[in-house]
Amino acid sequence: MLAITVLLGLPVDLNGQVSQLRSLTEKMDNLKSGLATNEDNLQEVEQVRGMIEENRLRFANEKKLGSLHKLMGIATAIMVMLVCSIAVTYFVGTSRWCREVVETYDLNGNLWLESQRLKRRAFPWAVLGMGTAVVISALGAASDPGTGLSHTADWVTPHLGVAILGSIFIGYCFYILWETIRRNHAVIELVMQCVQECRAAKGLEKESGLHAPLPS
Repeated sequence: MLAITVLLGLPVDLNGQVSQLRSLTEKMDNLKSGLATNEDNLQEVEQVRGMIEENRLRFANEKKLGSLHKLMGIATAIMVMLVCSIAVTYFVGTSRWCREVVETYDLNGNLWLESQRLKRRAFPWAVLGMGTAVVISALGAASDPGTGLSHTADWVTPHLGVAILGSIFIGYCFYILWETIRRNHAVIELVMQCVQECRAAKGLEKESGLHAPLPS
């Protein structure tokens, strides 16, 4: 989704279309306000009017592509937030589970500490991933001439640069989160193995295999 959003935004040049349309409109106003009404002047007016209509048509098509880019950008930003939030929620739940199981079965405390260490490592990357998505979206809004803000064209290049580099950085954040989740899952499996060994040593596994007698 990050790659598709960037690719959709590359051909969009709403600021260029708006600038050209304003220039043609100003030229038309200057021609109409001129005192000369000869045939050459009237032909130039018609020529400029035709250029304005063509520019408006191109702007309408460009606006459709720009709207698609914005909608895709919003969906991508929401997805980045969702993925990072799921990772944070995962570590909050599994870290607490590890602590409770380690304390209940009196297991090696390093298991819980390792889970805590992985959680502390994952949290900053999740926050950075979400923050990067917000920055990209903010720069995209700043470069949109539809907002009516001045100097929106000045933000196009920063938005493009941050979008490309930010997408790569978000991908790296996802990789770190995936790696920490994978390692935390290994810790969980080790905890489960220790629990099974502890229950087997106490005879709890055999007891759990007994079934209550059927009623007569």
